[in-house]
Order: sequence, then structure tokens, then C-alpha cells
Amino acid sequence: MTDPAHPQPEHEPAPEPGAGGDAPPHVLDAGDLEVAFEARNEFEAQCVRALLEEVGIRSVTVPSGELVYGFPLCSGGRVPVRVLPEDVTRARQAIAEAKFVGRSIDWDELDVGEVPPEVARVLAGSRRARLVRRAFYAVAALLLAAIAVSFVVGLATSIARTR
Repeated sequence: MTDPAHPQPEHEPAPEPGAGGDAPPHVLDAGDLEVAFEARNEFEAQCVRALLEEVGIRSVTVPSGELVYGFPLCSGGRVPVRVLPEDVTRARQAIAEAKFVGRSIDWDELDVGEVPPEVARVLAGSRRARLVRRAFYAVAALLLAAIAVSFVVGLATSIARTR
């Protein structure tokens, strides 16, 4: 029984192999692909993959180290981002354009809008903590200086008594 307010999605039967229709998506094999970009680490490689996906280019990377919670524990050198041979030129162009846009932004002039209240509280708390830390360091430095002066005066006094 189906609920008219929540219709169920219609499922089409899978096409028979070799019976025309849409072909299954091409499985990307790193051996058949060309390197479009050499990333410095796996995080950068995944960012480049996301960029390429946005412009409709499928890509793969082969992790170079062990992953912990999806992040590389140790990466040994460069991580190649590979694409189909027919997409190499478009991929390199998209990466070059993204680099240009990133460099052309004047981050000092960028207005990101109002700071959310919860962020303002965190920033204010860190400012207060920094001021307290600086005051503590100043008091500690004064105490150490007083101890050093007391030591030098005591040493000078004892030397003067022995003469």
C-alpha cells in the first residue's frame, strides 16, 4: 500500500548487458590515466579532485600513506591527481584558473560580513586569556628579576664581609 502524500520512487529494470541503453559508468583505472596535477599532500590532492568534479572531470588519486579518520598519517612525497587522457588539458586549465582566482583575492580587503556572536565570544575569550597570560608572565619576570637582584646583593655583601 502506497501513501499518495509520499510517493515511492519508480525503479526501472536494469538494462541487459549488450542491450543498448546507458552504458555503465567507466571505471577509472589509474594505469590508463594521465597526471593532471602533482599535489604536495593528500589534502591538496582531494581539494583538486573536488575542483575537477565541479567542472565535470572525473579524477583519481592513489593514497601514498596510511589514513587515519580519512586524513593521511604519513605522506611520502607528491600525490598525483590523474584524469582521463582526453580531460588532461581541461583539467590543467581549470586548476590554473582556480590558482589565478585564489591569488587575485585581496584577503585584507575581503568583507566576510558580521562576526557571528558565538565566534565573537570565542575570540573575546582568547583575547582575555592572552592578556591574563601576559600579566602572569610580567609578574613572573618581575619576581625572577627581584630574586636575581637579591642573590647578587647577597653575594656582594658576603664578599665584602670576607675582606
